[in-house]
Amino acid sequence: MIKINSNVLVGIVFTLFGIIYSLQAYNLPKATIGNPWAPIYFPLGLGILMTVLGIVLTIAEYSRGEVEKKAKEPKNKNYIKLIIGTIILGIIYALIFNTVGFRISTLIFLGGILTLVNGHNAWKTNIIIAVCFTFGVWYVFEKIFMITLP
Repeated sequence: MIKINSNVLVGIVFTLFGIIYSLQAYNLPKATIGNPWAPIYFPLGLGILMTVLGIVLTIAEYSRGEVEKKAKEPKNKNYIKLIIGTIILGIIYALIFNTVGFRISTLIFLGGILTLVNGHNAWKTNIIIAVCFTFGVWYVFEKIFMITLP
């Protein structure tokens, strides 16, 4: 029986997700005005990138060897807390997104995820990253791409 570590499993899942996402992006409706493929380029590129990165992660982690994998695995696994917390934060994000908009909902979501991962002691770093990422993405989409976010 082959033992795989969590990074190999994540690589496999992202590869499969990237393939499915790419196929769905390819089947998006074409634009009726201008370049018909324009609305498909970004999601298709994202799906291909996910697939490639998933394959790279799977191969890189699988080729490291069993000794390195065992040494790399943390002793105290706190995955359940991270998984449940991420699901709860994702549901909250989806529920409040249309009401409060992109900036506030993304700040709450990202701040919560960073607190789950980094802990409460890194609150300064968590706030800086959440604010910079949220407003950076908002600026790129609103001001550069001219795409209005809710």
